[in-house]
Amino acid sequence: MAGSPLKKARREAANDLQWTREKRLLVEEAVKRKRARDAVRNKLKELCAGLENSLHPFQKEFLNSPKKKKLARCSRRAGKTHLAAVGLISAAINNDNLLVPYITLSIKNARRIVWTTLREIERTWAFGMEFLENSLTVRFPNGSQIIMGGCEDASGIEKFRGPKYALCVIDEAQSIKSSILAILINDILEPASLDLDGSIWMFGTPGAGASGFFYDANCLEMKQKAWESHAWTLLDNPHLPGAQAWLDRKIIENSWSLTDATYRREYQGEWVRDENSLVYQFNKIRNLCEELPDVDFHYALGVDLGFIDSTAFVVVGWSDSAPETYVLEVSKFTHLTSDDIGKKIKWLDGEYEFERIVADTGGLGKMVVEEMSKRFSLNILPAQKRAKHDHIELLNSDFKKGKLQIYDTEENQLLIDELELLEWDLNERTKGRFLERSDCENHACDAMLYVWRESLAFLHQSETFQPLLGSDEWYKAEEAKMEAAAEAKVVGDVGNWWEEHGPDPVYDEILN
Repeated sequence: MAGSPLKKARREAANDLQWTREKRLLVEEAVKRKRARDAVRNKLKELCAGLENSLHPFQKEFLNSPKKKKLARCSRRAGKTHLAAVGLISAAINNDNLLVPYITLSIKNARRIVWTTLREIERTWAFGMEFLENSLTVRFPNGSQIIMGGCEDASGIEKFRGPKYALCVIDEAQSIKSSILAILINDILEPASLDLDGSIWMFGTPGAGASGFFYDANCLEMKQKAWESHAWTLLDNPHLPGAQAWLDRKIIENSWSLTDATYRREYQGEWVRDENSLVYQFNKIRNLCEELPDVDFHYALGVDLGFIDSTAFVVVGWSDSAPETYVLEVSKFTHLTSDDIGKKIKWLDGEYEFERIVADTGGLGKMVVEEMSKRFSLNILPAQKRAKHDHIELLNSDFKKGKLQIYDTEENQLLIDELELLEWDLNERTKGRFLERSDCENHACDAMLYVWRESLAFLHQSETFQPLLGSDEWYKAEEAKMEAAAEAKVVGDVGNWWEEHGPDPVYDEILN
């Protein structure tokens, strides 16, 4: 009988047997896949161990240090990029399905610096890395990925917020703005590293400003407790056997002395402040003010228009009673439309009642300015961009004399960061003059330069004290004038006689 209990039991037993066979096959297949994955993983780990063993002693010391926050201050060609690449690969291989970030000043720089190095390692070691050009991502067989990004502004670092990290690598740290670097590390990377007990590495070459977050982490006693510092040069790199001969040729080609600031920074890895390499001669002690004078200010606004880059706004003020110009307010924004820019200028004008508003009208800037001027009833003047080097020199003269002051606020740190990091590109010239480095941001600096030229503080003339006729001060002043005139006459007489008759011991004694 079709529905008999016996037949039903036989069908159930057959089904159970079939399921058991299928289950066994599934388990066997899962075991095979796991064994294959383990074999791949073990092979990758073996390769990784070999790669790590190829590092030179200074690199190994850095790699093997248990410190969670560590930095390396290196000269050019010391092997820091190779070490960074090895660290990225090691973290990706030893953690399945993990994101490992490599962060530098810009995406462009990331491609130039570490992307090529990772490709070279893959050609030699065959880790099975897949290079995704569009997203600048490196994918590993275990699902982990090296992701790359820039941090030119605050919005650029937000992409690193959220995931959990076993390792974060920051390169070119000396070129990243201090305020951005502080947010990146303190607010984003450190919290993201807690779950996996992850590490943060910083690499860099000393900058000409000898200041900023990287400098502080490397040099200041308080910061050294948080960051373990390492240092080596190209002469410590055994993979460059001809390093000394190459460096000797470089010294001759550039007419460097062993005390030259560029040589010491770039090839000895030393912190040397080099004002000649910095575009602006800003000094925190001399050019920062904690309080503004109680005077009636005249106000002006400088705008450096950006489309892909930042748009910067700099407000300055000056008075009729003093020779100083004050930078009062600085702000920078990305991805602003012409409408956004116009609204921002209109709002600032309502706050300050500007006597002058100047903006960069080069390229598309002219159309944007014309549109904003019509829509928001603004009188925006074109910024004077000719003879930029000459005007930088004049502005630097004001910096050196203390006549240009920056109000010390958190917002104005945006400008200070640029001033401390913006360097001349010693390899690029136009009309015999160095260009500004293209990988250094200068938007706030340009806006400051535009509007500084509009300040009339230079017209101020100090009141000259005139002593009362017949007073003690008047007699002293007259006496000083008479002494100066007598001295000038003696020197003039002696000089004329010397020219006519030649040297004489008596007159030499008078002259000396």
